[in-house]
Amino acid sequence: MTTVTAKWIRFDEQTNALDYLEKSFSFLQTVEQNPQNWKWVIITLHSALYGFAISACKGTNYESVVTKTKRGHERLIDFDEALRRSQDPTWMRVNINYRVFELSLSQKESIRKLHKVFRNNFEHFTPTSWSIEIHGMPMIILDCFEVIRLLIIYSDVSWRLRGTKIKKAKSIIFQAKKLIQHSTLYKETVLINTPSNTTK
Repeated sequence: MTTVTAKWIRFDEQTNALDYLEKSFSFLQTVEQNPQNWKWVIITLHSALYGFAISACKGTNYESVVTKTKRGHERLIDFDEALRRSQDPTWMRVNINYRVFELSLSQKESIRKLHKVFRNNFEHFTPTSWSIEIHGMPMIILDCFEVIRLLIIYSDVSWRLRGTKIKKAKSIIFQAKKLIQHSTLYKETVLINTPSNTTK
């Protein structure tokens, strides 16, 4: 009789977020050939950003990122609260490596669009016909990858990932930003937003 050995996969909050980050980069590499994959870039990048924000502000006690319902059930803090806490020194004091950082206006707006305009509407898709002009996507994605980088390097996430995992996270972010900046969409967007030289 053949003995079947159990096989396991294991995740924690850091490796779960890293997996989403990796998937986001994978989809990002396909958007020029298949523009509909922007949907998957949005969904996976949102999950990566949420995951790294949770990981950054959790400290050593998972209860710091959950709330109790009236019935006593535990519920993970929401996306906005996780990002708020990850920038709040009062919450982040449990992190040995924490450094205060402030998001730019562009980053805040990009996160708002990622979360409320795109991800929520993709996840809770109401029967409709939705046309999306995609020239704004590169800047949103660029900003969000940079925020993830800040969450990683300015908190204890950096040493919790350790070794090859932290190298992978930093490499993915670097490659993703480079890919975006070399994309046709990004170059066209920069051109559109550059004031024309006028001859006096």
